[in-house]
Amino acid sequence: MWQKEGYFAREPSLPHICFAFTNYGISLQAVGAMADRVQALNAYFETYRSGDEYDRAAITHVMACSSHLPGLLLRQAAA
Repeated sequence: MWQKEGYFAREPSLPHICFAFTNYGISLQAVGAMADRVQALNAYFETYRSGDEYDRAAITHVMACSSHLPGLLLRQAAA
């Protein structure tokens, strides 16, 4: 489902449909295994806008921060 433009498509049969929120979630799972794709995905969504309410949804921006800085928002265990 990886698209050469730099994102994961919603479904294999719908390569033109991409959602930032979903892609950011995938990136959190792929950061250790596909760092190059995570970097491309983050670069792609820096300028991509869907034009719908999800562009303005706060959770999309939280997911973007998590994708750019994976693990940073996790609570650290007490030593």
